[in-house]
Amino acid sequence: MIAWTAVAVSALGFAPLAKKMALTGGVATLPVAFVTALVSAVLAGGWLIARRKGATLRAMNRRQRMAVLLVGALGTGLVPLLGILAMTVTTASNRALFQSAYPAATAVAARLLLGERFRALTYGLIALVCAGLVLVNLESNSDIRLGWPFWLLFATLPLIGLSDVIAKRSLEDVSPEVVAVGRALGGTLILALALPWFLPELFEGVVRAWPWLLAAGACMGVFAVALYQVFDHTEASIAASLIALAPLLTLALEALTLGVQLSALQWAGFVLVLAAILALARRA
Repeated sequence: MIAWTAVAVSALGFAPLAKKMALTGGVATLPVAFVTALVSAVLAGGWLIARRKGATLRAMNRRQRMAVLLVGALGTGLVPLLGILAMTVTTASNRALFQSAYPAATAVAARLLLGERFRALTYGLIALVCAGLVLVNLESNSDIRLGWPFWLLFATLPLIGLSDVIAKRSLEDVSPEVVAVGRALGGTLILALALPWFLPELFEGVVRAWPWLLAAGACMGVFAVALYQVFDHTEASIAASLIALAPLLTLALEALTLGVQLSALQWAGFVLVLAAILALARRA
């Protein structure tokens, strides 16, 4: 399972950078979101068919299909789109850091919507995650101000929390692999509704940066496959802890390719978020 874990961390860490590189190459946000979702859905669906589980997707009842499409529209359509919009200004590593905070967002949503309870220390760790995200996104040491990319990325947290709660309530008896494929399809379909408005940009974007678009989509598809292999064969807390380190890979790659550097305050926030997420994963 070491190999699957390495694949999951690598894919999750590289995906934000690939999207950022596509944006840097002049591709518009909607084409980046649509192509990556489409490639991810094709890969995840192909894996499901290869494992001869394609029939389970068709076997879902109407309520489950509607739930998985809604989960996909939120978690694989709207959330990545907001992240890509933010990355037109902010860094891929900042996007990856917010992505690592999703378990905390899911915990808060489960507490508010499902009435799940957790200890006081968990509240403190979630507060540390939020504090760290703020530190990373302060525009300067002297000017305490948060730019609009922060608020876009922050908006993804309740959306992913809601998405996960819907999945937990409505899709408990559906295989995680099937849910992953359904999510990818739901995200692709919701983004496809905007095709008439960005079709010319889509073709232009594919010509300009198709390697980065394919790489981003492939990474998300591979991550979806690898993630469930890891959780099926490894203790969940250990697997979650390892995967939470993906932003470090994103940061290292972005520093090498785009020369990104963090200030001392941003480093403090980055470390604070990861430490708190690791502690939350150990307590899960």
